[in-house]
Amino acid sequence: MALMKYYFDTEDNGPSRETSHPNFVNAMTSDFYFSCLDECSPFGNDDGADLLYNLEDWYREKKWTRNIVKWMFNQIDEMGFEFQSESCSTLLDLKTIKEIDDKDEFLILAMDNSIIATGFGQIKITGKIDKKLKALTLIALKRQLLIASEDKINIEYLNRIELMSSDLSKFE
Repeated sequence: MALMKYYFDTEDNGPSRETSHPNFVNAMTSDFYFSCLDECSPFGNDDGADLLYNLEDWYREKKWTRNIVKWMFNQIDEMGFEFQSESCSTLLDLKTIKEIDDKDEFLILAMDNSIIATGFGQIKITGKIDKKLKALTLIALKRQLLIASEDKINIEYLNRIELMSSDLSKFE
């Protein structure tokens, strides 16, 4: 059995092509995938950057552990929201999303940023993605597209969401 090679960023630099799995580099060709400063990128918001850092630590410490989805929900829930992330992670009804957002203002955005960062982060580190995590990542992207379309957020963000969905769909 071949050992899995993991790709980690260096402390001096954030995500880069040199510190990413070749499958990630080949599929995610846009520069924004390698930015920790671009708010419209998977790792460019606080939640996404923190998640990538924590995900790298998780792989360094627990390579044998395979339940990345459970780990991800624990990371999100440790942020201290009123609602549990797992129960909100498949929501695509805009009315329900708004109701939750009214009660727990930052949950949906933080959850989606974290799910998206975990999905793309797993590909960046390992070159592949867990099937359940992929499905949740695609739902998070759809949810953000719904919210962004409703709020008329900038076109660049909408285009990025569509590109991320398309690029993620390249993985089995």
